[in-house]
Amino acid sequence: MVLIPAVHHAPMYVNPFVLRWVAALLALILTPVAALAGYKVFEKDDQTLEVGMRLQPRMEYSRTPATGGGTEWLRDYFIKRARLKLNGKLQGVGFGFEWKIDGTDQNGTTPAAAVENAWFEYPLNKAVAVRAGLYDAPFSRDLLTSDSKQLAVDRGAVSAVPSAFGLVDNVVGFDLRGSLKGGHAQYAVGLFDNRTIPARRQDIPMLIGRVDLNFGSTKDIYQDAHFGTDKWYCLGFNGQVQSSIDGPLAFTPDSTTNEAAGVDGMLDVPMGKGRLMARGEINAIRQVVMGPAADRNSTVWMLGAGYLTSKERLQPFVRFDRIQGDTPIGGTPRDITTTGANFYQKRHNLKLQGDLQFVSGNGTSLDGGRLQAQIDF
Repeated sequence: MVLIPAVHHAPMYVNPFVLRWVAALLALILTPVAALAGYKVFEKDDQTLEVGMRLQPRMEYSRTPATGGGTEWLRDYFIKRARLKLNGKLQGVGFGFEWKIDGTDQNGTTPAAAVENAWFEYPLNKAVAVRAGLYDAPFSRDLLTSDSKQLAVDRGAVSAVPSAFGLVDNVVGFDLRGSLKGGHAQYAVGLFDNRTIPARRQDIPMLIGRVDLNFGSTKDIYQDAHFGTDKWYCLGFNGQVQSSIDGPLAFTPDSTTNEAAGVDGMLDVPMGKGRLMARGEINAIRQVVMGPAADRNSTVWMLGAGYLTSKERLQPFVRFDRIQGDTPIGGTPRDITTTGANFYQKRHNLKLQGDLQFVSGNGTSLDGGRLQAQIDF
């Protein structure tokens, strides 16, 4: 037996304000009632408040470009995403707020706190509303599907290429949105800032619009895995245009127009003792430049499928992305094959994801594997 001498310390002072916050946090964690967007902590008349959290620790082992040419294998453990969320309603107006610190301890990344979502939605009537603030632009099913509900560990090239073009998953603007026939037809059209172009070069904002047609269930249409016995059949069309963009030089005003259009679809239905999910998307983007410069075009498409086993625990999947077109928009043309599996414990709220990625067609092997755990509520 080892004896440890006692050490006497002076009494430690604890700020009562800190104690109150700790008590509130413990009460929140132990709250048994869960809502769709998190834990409901307040509800009175037409006012509600829900809080949530998302945490995604990840391990990656991949081949990356090496200094001086060639490639090298790189191992990385990091926190891909850490989010705190607030959602609710105030006097009939819905709102959402999400604060993030992404990429903690990720190689080549300097994490910083930032606002991911900050918006409010004002209903004009039962079927039409106006949304304004920072949120997902109505373009691309892959972008509109939250990273917490993706088939693979990350989104595909089908949305990464348009993001580099200005169609990032979170933009600032406003739109008019609504639904028809009980949600079987949904639409959104609005004006947004382009976060990839300096403000002084944008004379007018981006115009983005989308229509979703839902021939089955109308709830939770932006997921890559559903549970239960409902059936989903979805088809989406979207487009974007931004003209009067000034060139990088002072003597090239209103010289560029950006255009994009896409179509996507998804089905998720019971099959055998489990569920079959399949989705596809194609986006074509174009940059029209006045003067001697040639127009630039890129096309990116994706096909993916997964099978959720009967106990709704395991979902093996495969996804294929292809990038074609001109280097200035689409990056290096390449084919990307991703295969892996999801293991669900509490559906999307608590799961383990893993995939292997194989890249070809670009002259350089950038293969690798990823393993990610997630808690989300």
